[in-house]
Amino acid sequence: MSALPQALPLAISASFYPPALLVLLLLLTGKHPRRLVLSYFTGAALLTISAGLIALALLNTAGLTTQSSSTASGWVYIVIGLLLLVLAVWAWRRKARDPDESKGEGKGSGGRIAAWSRRATTSQKWAFVLGLVMFLPSPLYLLAVKDIADSGDSSSSNVTAVLICAIGVMLFVEIPLVAMFIRPGGVAAGIKRFHEWLKRNGWTLAAGLALIGGIYAIVEGIDALT
Repeated sequence: MSALPQALPLAISASFYPPALLVLLLLLTGKHPRRLVLSYFTGAALLTISAGLIALALLNTAGLTTQSSSTASGWVYIVIGLLLLVLAVWAWRRKARDPDESKGEGKGSGGRIAAWSRRATTSQKWAFVLGLVMFLPSPLYLLAVKDIADSGDSSSSNVTAVLICAIGVMLFVEIPLVAMFIRPGGVAAGIKRFHEWLKRNGWTLAAGLALIGGIYAIVEGIDALT
């Protein structure tokens, strides 16, 4: 698991996604918050772990690792880096647009997610579906898996590293879920305070993390190509 020092921070960075945290806050207001959050976590875990393991297998079997082809590996890094730069621009523009978001709340993808979230507060199945939707793999998570694939470690070590990174991606669901069983009374208040902070800073943070990840990936790609 020699790649974890590089891969785990990238995976944790992928956990900063404001809409996913907003959904979590709404689920905490449901009639059975523990069941709803557990269903949300189950959907998120299923998709995150599956996507990570599939990406690891594809990188290895397609010869897209540094050990197989430094050129192919370098281009994979550059493509992921460019995706992250696009994501950084999108997140920054989303931040600038956020104050007017409520005016179009019923329209577009934001309106659909809001409608699904309202259904999820009364349905474990919808909470599970939202876990799948909110945790589609981000380029930051895929970059973490790429670092693991390039480590040259054994297959079992790489699989373990991907599982650890998947835990990092779901960090902001796992902490409230555990807290609901240890100290249920303080969870909702804590999440609300965090959400208020996130509304002010979340998209800026997401843009900054995507920018840093993009630069890192492009530098790694150029290094592999030279």
